[in-house]
Amino acid sequence: MIMFSTPKKIGQLNIKNRFIRSATYEGMATEEGQVTDKHVTLYKNLAEGGVGLIITGYAYVQRSGIAFDKQLGAYNDDLIHGLSKIADIIHKYGDDCKVVLQLVHCGRQSRHLEIRLAPSAVLEKLTKFLPKEMSKKEISETIEAFAQAIRRAKEAGFDAVQLHGAHGYLISEFFSPYTNKRIDEYGGSIDNRTRIVEEIYKKGVELVGEDFPILIKMNGGDFLEGGLTIEDSTKIAKRLATIGFKAIEVSGGMWEVVLRKKKDLGWKPTFIPESRMLIGTVNEPAYNLPFAKEIKKAINIPVIVVGGINSLDIVEQILEEGSADFVAFSRPLIREPDLPERWLKGVGDRKVECLFCNSCLSSLISTGLRCVKKEQS
Repeated sequence: MIMFSTPKKIGQLNIKNRFIRSATYEGMATEEGQVTDKHVTLYKNLAEGGVGLIITGYAYVQRSGIAFDKQLGAYNDDLIHGLSKIADIIHKYGDDCKVVLQLVHCGRQSRHLEIRLAPSAVLEKLTKFLPKEMSKKEISETIEAFAQAIRRAKEAGFDAVQLHGAHGYLISEFFSPYTNKRIDEYGGSIDNRTRIVEEIYKKGVELVGEDFPILIKMNGGDFLEGGLTIEDSTKIAKRLATIGFKAIEVSGGMWEVVLRKKKDLGWKPTFIPESRMLIGTVNEPAYNLPFAKEIKKAINIPVIVVGGINSLDIVEQILEEGSADFVAFSRPLIREPDLPERWLKGVGDRKVECLFCNSCLSSLISTGLRCVKKEQS
């Protein structure tokens, strides 16, 4: 029987247990994307909480790929020193906790830019914004930007990187037939739609070597007509494993999902559709698990499942059934950064304290990531 305390490797990394902190936008950086003291405190608390691996909030690899103000940056070498503070604090206080820098270009979901890049000029219906179709030169520049960000992560002391290929950001847009209408070598077939990440991976490996793990996060489904289905995602996952990615985190949804009704989906969308609300009442727990199960059957690299995992019972079930290799948490660790340690020691309730109310998202506008409800109670 696989226990949540059992170590497992991702590439060459030995992860001390099966708990992962999934990437979570912090809203704490400077206007230039520099790390601040708030980041250091946040990651110190997470590292002390017993989690086996921490994936940071997404860091943009080009100025054209920023989503929000106060977002981490990894787009030039001046940011390496600040990023190293995150890696150092986690390694210092984490008792062999590993740390991964998540890298992103936000594509047509780059909210406050006049020109937003995308694989194709497909209207973003939520904002009614028509992005610019990327030229091959712009694709090449973005591939190079990701590769250089991978190098910076290694130089800053991170143990690995994760490419954000989910939730409607640029890589997700290339994967999805909903947003990728290209007729060149970057569109059409699965091989073509994954070409951008293959080229990122190869250029990254040229800079950091084979032993520095590169992970990826992807959608099991887009929840949009004409978007990724689990059949497509399984084929993409097989391709990613063949390319050399060391683990796949499974999530789902693009931001336009919020325009759809509950009856269309079987669950209630929220304004951040990857973060369903009121788990265990309105919405089912572990809502990405069906996707993870199918992808796990198809590949031989570790699978990470995230989304609405609200009890240790579910964690144990996932691991015992072999539905995924790791379980990842975002919102529960905002409220309880020591949740993994509590469960590892058998202390307290087997349920998470998190209410999945998404009030934490409101904190991003003002002070940075925190559990608003906990402060009010």
